[in-house]
Amino acid sequence: LGAYGQGYTITASLKGDGEGRKVYLRTADESRIVDSTTIRNGQFVFRGKVDYPQLYNITIMKNEATEKNRPAWQPMIPLFIENAPVKLSGILDSIPTQLDVMMGKYDYKRVKVEGARQHQQFLQYNKGYDDAYKKWSDAFNGYISYLNPPKGKEKGPVSEGIAAVDKVDVAKKGMLDYMSGYIRKNPASYVALYVFKKNVGQFNLKEIDELKNSFAGAVKTSAAGKSLTEAVDKAAKTATGSRYADFSFQDKEGRSVKLSDHVAKGKYVLLECLACWVGPCRADIPHLKEVYELYHPEGFEVISISMDEDKEKWLKAVEDEKMKWLQVSDLQAFKGDLSKLYNFNGIPTCVLISPDGNIVTRNMRGSWMDKKLIELYGNKFGSKF
Repeated sequence: LGAYGQGYTITASLKGDGEGRKVYLRTADESRIVDSTTIRNGQFVFRGKVDYPQLYNITIMKNEATEKNRPAWQPMIPLFIENAPVKLSGILDSIPTQLDVMMGKYDYKRVKVEGARQHQQFLQYNKGYDDAYKKWSDAFNGYISYLNPPKGKEKGPVSEGIAAVDKVDVAKKGMLDYMSGYIRKNPASYVALYVFKKNVGQFNLKEIDELKNSFAGAVKTSAAGKSLTEAVDKAAKTATGSRYADFSFQDKEGRSVKLSDHVAKGKYVLLECLACWVGPCRADIPHLKEVYELYHPEGFEVISISMDEDKEKWLKAVEDEKMKWLQVSDLQAFKGDLSKLYNFNGIPTCVLISPDGNIVTRNMRGSWMDKKLIELYGNKFGSKF
């Protein structure tokens, strides 16, 4: 495991009824189980060694549900681990959950952490990030309110939606500026490296290239630096600003189709990765059909890429939705290589390709789509604008 440090010891003391509960130590990036133990007399201990400081998650099971089917609401303690002794203390029932982490609402004050220098740096980063995230969250909730008006009221005009996503974009830029600023100011920080690796997919190709070259010292040459290189190379292949990556599919009739058969042919092409079993995907289709009718005559093309495995269900959804554009799939869903190549784990994922084959945006949904189409072709929405 290398020569870094002598190893870590994590000693936790928790008040509350936790006797006999299973506790898991996982890597934060892969959720891979590193170790497990059981709470005895209000305490548990983990011992091990890391190649470099990195974020782990400690999950405390509320029950004996199998790990494969663990609920998302189990208490969880994110901890930036280094090879040094660390003490944790808190009240079991007040520890925030995995869901709090996912929603960006985790209260780190609920668990006292002693003796973890890297973790304190992580908390300092989070303090600034949380402020930027809240502005983005408030703006995004404003857009959600536009999409879902109160009962009895109609959704506002297209211009209102565009104004709402403009606010979201400003707030997101604030988040990204905070991240990139932290990385540039802390080039020898493992926390900064974690921040970049986790969020690399949110930056465009130019930003990725600039930020990856900002790291220095032991961080850059360590195993952490090498793992970052892999993540950067993966994200850069299909980041905004890069050339599209070709891929092979089958159409509805089972004929072989390549992206290169249809993109980089002088027109803007939307790659709409979706699945018939995902509610938001089906909910987006009426809007997509509407803008297709308006902008296809101007040269706008769409390719729906199904992330399904069941061909019959896929074809039935295509028939039910009566989508007029090209429908393709490799019928491997997330088991195939497409999601890895295009670096996504959620759908719908909507990627716009330029006439010369470059990725223009990876956010071509809803009012963002309306805004981009108006920029490219002019306003065709008429009275709906």
